[in-house]
Amino acid sequence: MAKSLCVLVDRPPYGSIQPAEAIRHALGALGKGWEVVLALTGDAVLTALPGQSPPPGEWTCLGEAVAKFIEEGNKRATVLVEEQALEARGVRAIDLIRGTHSASADEIAGALARCERTLIF
Repeated sequence: MAKSLCVLVDRPPYGSIQPAEAIRHALGALGKGWEVVLALTGDAVLTALPGQSPPPGEWTCLGEAVAKFIEEGNKRATVLVEEQALEARGVRAIDLIRGTHSASADEIAGALARCERTLIF
């Protein structure tokens, strides 16, 4: 049975290193064969939008990094995006990167409970 990791992010995609580090850790765990849930809450839900243009000085487009995480995950990667946070920011689930899943707070809590390890950013 593969090890499992939940990476919880609640910071906006740009302005600090935490979201980028969260995705880097998630990709690293995938590379080690882990099953990984990337849970985006609060302002982090904006990370799941396609077509981002990072501000000058940011290391990469985090939307592209989320898409890469999903692609490389080959069914071992799950991206949960908090429904309430989407609504609060006027973002529709249909506008998110393909392969992400709009999730209730209860669904995210369930994922946290099922994973063996959790990282919070």
